[in-house]
Amino acid sequence: MHLSAEKTRLNTILSIILSVLIFLIFVLFIWKVQHTNKTTFYILVAIGALAAYSCYGIFTKKFADRKKLEKTPFPEKWRAILEQDVHYYRQLSKERKALFETELQIFLHETRVTGIKCEVDDRTLVLAACAAEIPVFSFPEWEYDNLGEILIYPNAFTKDFRLEGEGRNVWGMVGTGFMEGLMILAKPALISGFQNPHDKMNVGIHEFAHLLDAADGHYDGVPKAFLPNQYLGAWAEVMKYEIGRIKGGKSKMNAYGGTSDVEFFAVATEYFFENPAALKQEKPELYKLLQKIYQQDTADKFKTALKALVNYTGKKLGRNSACPCQSGKKYKDCCLNNSRTYASEM
Repeated sequence: MHLSAEKTRLNTILSIILSVLIFLIFVLFIWKVQHTNKTTFYILVAIGALAAYSCYGIFTKKFADRKKLEKTPFPEKWRAILEQDVHYYRQLSKERKALFETELQIFLHETRVTGIKCEVDDRTLVLAACAAEIPVFSFPEWEYDNLGEILIYPNAFTKDFRLEGEGRNVWGMVGTGFMEGLMILAKPALISGFQNPHDKMNVGIHEFAHLLDAADGHYDGVPKAFLPNQYLGAWAEVMKYEIGRIKGGKSKMNAYGGTSDVEFFAVATEYFFENPAALKQEKPELYKLLQKIYQQDTADKFKTALKALVNYTGKKLGRNSACPCQSGKKYKDCCLNNSRTYASEM
């Protein structure tokens, strides 16, 4: 979640300290001027104060924008999509729905959603944001560290992001190589993941779960950044047991969860948010551990605060990069024209 009094307070404190420091360094730099021309010195001091104040505005812009969005009415057409397609949203209280809506506004204000050879309609835009926000809605301090853009593909693609040729069996993945820091989702899979709220499968949530898994620096299926140390042993045991059941054909979980520890965590996360009642009944130990994972708040607050000072909103594909659709054109001259953010809606 992006709305946090603690994050805002830390950002304000760091911004004041840095702005004052900039002002003092400037004053020291011009100190000798007062001995030759006091009028010039005072003018320069005033200029330095204005410059420091401008720096403060830059340092606090990210959270100031978030505060404005908190007061910005949520689009009714987006609310209709949430009511129709997002079971998670329908189960929230009126107050929590309002907070969830604001979180979506902030996420889409800072994260670009771009269609690669396809349109990003309202439904796709809102569901992509939901896939990102649902797993972290209970974490006031959480930030997706480097995520700045979601690429929407018209259909399944290859592991090297091609839309043509053999091997097009990937429906979603976290970008690697020149796509590192990006999320890639196939439009049909993203939408179908929200159509049946009880099928235990949601490609969007699955892929964002990988980012949570990697929050401790490793893709290993062990969410150390979220699970207290005393439960890591229990998680390893439950994971090993459940993967064995999947491989033995004795589990109702998606068989893909049996391919590796990494995929097990993502599949279990899908199950937890798609059909928690069934998971609690069928696999109570796994459910309890996932409960601890998704209620535990352990963000790296200082790193987040430093990035906020420079208004960092995650990695985005460069405007002059080769377009992922492999047209041979620059991104800015091709599919970037299909991108949407909340700012573009206002």
